[in-house]
Amino acid sequence: MESRELITIQCGHFSNFVGTHFWNIQESTFCYDINQASSQVKEINHDVLYREGKTIMNEVTYTPRLIAIDLKDSLKTLSVEGILYDCNTLEESSDVRWAGDVTLHNSSSLPKNQFLLDLEKQDDLIGSTASNEDDDSSQEADTTEMNEDELNQEQSIPLSIEERTYNLDDSVEVWSDFLRCHLHPKSVAIIKEYAHQSELEPFEIFSQGTNLWKNGKVSDQMENHLHFYTEECDHLQGFQVLVDFYNGFSGFGSSLLESLSDEYGSKGIFTVGVSPSTFSEGIPKHDSQRIINAALAFPSLADYSSLFTPVSLAETLWRKPGLPTNFNNLAYKPNLNYHTSAILASALDTATLGLRMQEALLPLHQLTDTFSAMGRKVATLNTSFPFAMTQDEALSEVLNKHADIPMWQSLTPHSNLHLTPFMQSVVLRGVSQRKLYMRSNGVPKTSLDSCSTAEDMLKMYLMTAYTRTLNSGNVVQEPSRVATPYPRIFPPNLSKDGFLLGPGQEQQVTRSVPMITSLQSTAGIQSTLETLHKEANKLDIKKFNTYEQYGLETDDYKESLEKLYNLSKCYSTHSCHSDSSTDED
Repeated sequence: MESRELITIQCGHFSNFVGTHFWNIQESTFCYDINQASSQVKEINHDVLYREGKTIMNEVTYTPRLIAIDLKDSLKTLSVEGILYDCNTLEESSDVRWAGDVTLHNSSSLPKNQFLLDLEKQDDLIGSTASNEDDDSSQEADTTEMNEDELNQEQSIPLSIEERTYNLDDSVEVWSDFLRCHLHPKSVAIIKEYAHQSELEPFEIFSQGTNLWKNGKVSDQMENHLHFYTEECDHLQGFQVLVDFYNGFSGFGSSLLESLSDEYGSKGIFTVGVSPSTFSEGIPKHDSQRIINAALAFPSLADYSSLFTPVSLAETLWRKPGLPTNFNNLAYKPNLNYHTSAILASALDTATLGLRMQEALLPLHQLTDTFSAMGRKVATLNTSFPFAMTQDEALSEVLNKHADIPMWQSLTPHSNLHLTPFMQSVVLRGVSQRKLYMRSNGVPKTSLDSCSTAEDMLKMYLMTAYTRTLNSGNVVQEPSRVATPYPRIFPPNLSKDGFLLGPGQEQQVTRSVPMITSLQSTAGIQSTLETLHKEANKLDIKKFNTYEQYGLETDDYKESLEKLYNLSKCYSTHSCHSDSSTDED
């Protein structure tokens, strides 16, 4: 079966937080046991997102087809080139062609947290094991000369780091602090013109980003990374792009998407705009800048994407972020990007499963074309995470409880969850076949109990609960993995498989969870767009001269506000009701 490749682009520091969790989740689903892998049903085709390569030492690698864009000083302990392809020797690096005296200054390396240290040890252990297996001499390893401390050190790190738990809440500062997988040298693209968290020249203005893209050196660097991946794809179906829409990356991402749209117009582009749920400064000027950035970015991100979805764990944004989204069975800290990005990544991973299924693959262009009818190129994302279900409860019973009320929370700020969507793509995962029915003496209690599969049951539920919606429903047996280094945000009343425990049942460390997502084209997004337009319209762009300094004209701002207003009107429920009335007459 051919793999229809996707290239992922992460544009901004918070986007890379979300992306890092996304790739960690993918990595946690890999099976390295040949015997176990041969007996498993393969649901997900990882080749859609990953590429196989070889180092100059002829070692096989399997890395994400990824471009992660960030600022200088944002990587901490991570090397831009990674370690898989690092074949430089000390002699090569110290070849100094200078006849005079040379003084060598060694700077101390930044400290790694315990997770990264253990991951490094595990990689070394796996590498030495593989080296021993490939040894032509075929001699048995002699451990008799090892002392007791050396043996204990060899055995101190389990082969699977998932078996260990870490509290990284206080040690995660940047996204590479919890990056589990290895990256290709073409994956990390650093913008050297600006520094991460710089107080002298912060990268916080939309027009800074657009102006930066016009710098031929920077755009050429990005296109070089991009062409490396596109040229090796046989059946490229498109791009999934994450963009920080609240800072300078809002403009940089908009320009990047415009370039993608021009060069790869026949490919699908699914863009997810991301934002933290809290901001520490609380400075009115910065609040206004975030509004302006989003108002400028939203029309551009929608224009140049096949489908655009804004997400955050703040129920409302713009002037001041509102309350954090409440999940009944999560105990996360909304002020930690390490926590909030994990939840967004899990939802994104599940919502896009249809694009990388082994069977019944949903092409990206088919998904986006269906959603973007009538100019509706902005979608909402909703989830129940984890899917609230006790160990003894049947799926039909849970679905029947939500015949009249939504079973999920919205991840799109300001959106109205209670309006009937025009269309939706729903994915349910992690519920086994044995948890389907609620029957009495073999007789179905409800119409849902008559379904023979979870997919049939989900589709019947959607048909009855959303009668005026174009529904698509998919079921995946594979649960959502929340293994190390996923944050410990699950309460003790969840089992290791993510189901609610009853009174007196033994507490366990949660390793995976069932969940459901709904990607919707809905009139509920109109509130998101209208509130943004209303707040942006209150601001006089001439008072924020930094935007003009980097090339933004007043007329450009007014044009963006007009586009934002027109985009919101595509979702008018009034026009939809009028159309419905006409049809009924």
